[in-house]
Amino acid sequence: MSNVLLVGCGHMGSALIDAWLELKSYSFTIVDPFNYNYLKKKYNKKNNIQILDNKPTQNQIKKIDIIIFAIKPQVCEKVISEYKNFYFKKNSMIGSIIAGKKINFFKSNIKNSIQLVRIMPNMPALIGSGISCLLANKHLSKNNKKKINDLFFKVGKTIWLQNEDQIDMATAVSGSGPGYIFTLIDSMEKASQKIGLSKRISRELILSTILGSTKLMEYIKKDPKELANSIAVKGGTTEAGIKVLNKNKINKTIYDTFLAAYKRASFLGKNK
Repeated sequence: MSNVLLVGCGHMGSALIDAWLELKSYSFTIVDPFNYNYLKKKYNKKNNIQILDNKPTQNQIKKIDIIIFAIKPQVCEKVISEYKNFYFKKNSMIGSIIAGKKINFFKSNIKNSIQLVRIMPNMPALIGSGISCLLANKHLSKNNKKKINDLFFKVGKTIWLQNEDQIDMATAVSGSGPGYIFTLIDSMEKASQKIGLSKRISRELILSTILGSTKLMEYIKKDPKELANSIAVKGGTTEAGIKVLNKNKINKTIYDTFLAAYKRASFLGKNK
């Protein structure tokens, strides 16, 4: 049995716990003073979960195999300071999904930490369709790497990165990506309504088209450019639309979008 301590249980933390409770070889402790009453009520019939309204004791910490910090950056330093002098179980692992906090931050602020992992899930993890980027320090054991990978695989795909600069790059793509997609959908809905479709029909057409297109691309495993060209028959409607996208420099717009987010992620990482 592996014991997991989750520090913070907001939207992402709740999504993780709800998925992890299916794992029979794990027990869970949640520390969240702000959501204590709600969490106590929500999980009161679960035998493998304990809810705390304050930090654990040293005796409780010594039983924990995996600690996951799922708190907001604004309260990070205050919360982490409460754990800085704990002595952890041998071979225990600390993971963080705190935006902008680098591995060295935990190494510097939790003096007895050894095996450290930084994880960046994204919003679709809330429904088990996310992708989590993971990065570990050199001390992470193979066994712990498998454990943390299995945990985040429960909320979607996982991908391991080589350095923290790649985490910033992935933040710009997959972390912020759902925001770009929702903005694109909003623009498509407004445009389709302007040409005469109702909001209900617009949304159904657009969501089905996006979902179907991504599934098709995964299924037939062709490059997106090749797929676009196969639809854009000369003189046809798709070609006419793609010409407008290219005229308005869609490739540059997407690049500029990713670059802006990447630069911001790098800046936040240097200042946190």
